Amino acid sequence: MDIQLEYFEEKKDMKKIYISILILLVIVAWPKHVQNVYAFEGNALEYFDLGLKTSMAYKKTNYFTKAIELNPRLAPAYEERGLNYYFQGKYNEVIEDFTNYIRLVPNKANAYKMLGMAYLKINNYEKAIVNFDKALDIEPEIKGVFGYRAEAFRMMGQLNEAINDSNRALTMESDLRTLSDSYRTRAKTYLELGQDVLANADFKRAAEIDPRYFLYRYVSGYADLEDMRRAGLIGMIAITFVFIFGLKLKPPKKDE
Repeated sequence: MDIQLEYFEEKKDMKKIYISILILLVIVAWPKHVQNVYAFEGNALEYFDLGLKTSMAYKKTNYFTKAIELNPRLAPAYEERGLNYYFQGKYNEVIEDFTNYIRLVPNKANAYKMLGMAYLKINNYEKAIVNFDKALDIEPEIKGVFGYRAEAFRMMGQLNEAINDSNRALTMESDLRTLSDSYRTRAKTYLELGQDVLANADFKRAAEIDPRYFLYRYVSGYADLEDMRRAGLIGMIAITFVFIFGLKLKPPKKDE
């Protein structure tokens, strides 16, 4: 009886020792684990910051990708990489990144806008409209979306909807390039409706305000002062270029 009691007492003591060792191991390991987690997240933010600072597109992509690998829940990295992909014309990658971004940040109107723009670029007009609708549900006055949705409606043959959205886009405050695109979309829609006079008026208005077409305005005779300055600057650069290289380049020798 005494032997059995002694055995159980020893077993109980061993159990206490095991528990104490386990607690000690947890206490020793826990701070290191926490430190590793913070270092892990810190490195992701460092790569994200490097991506924001560099001006080279491929480096941006690499840095944002590394940040996402280290922290897959770092939503801004998906957003920035998606924007970078958009300007590189990689629209399927844009769709993937902003889909992941929306999973993490579900109520961001601009994310749905970017998804719609990417779908518009790959000619998936139905999905483009769905995402533009979601953007407008979240932020009814978001800039640019009515104009983009108008183009999607036009491409689907829904011309009345395209006119309505173009009209709405033109009443909203926006940059000149976006307004010009809205005039151009409405002009193409009028053209398809057989309203040539209205179409020509909108095409002309689009060219008048589009900052990308200042040389066209200069040649056609309705350039503004800023256009004149730009054209003059380009002219001076061209003359300087010809003058410098004209002096350096020797004429070919005549065959004797």
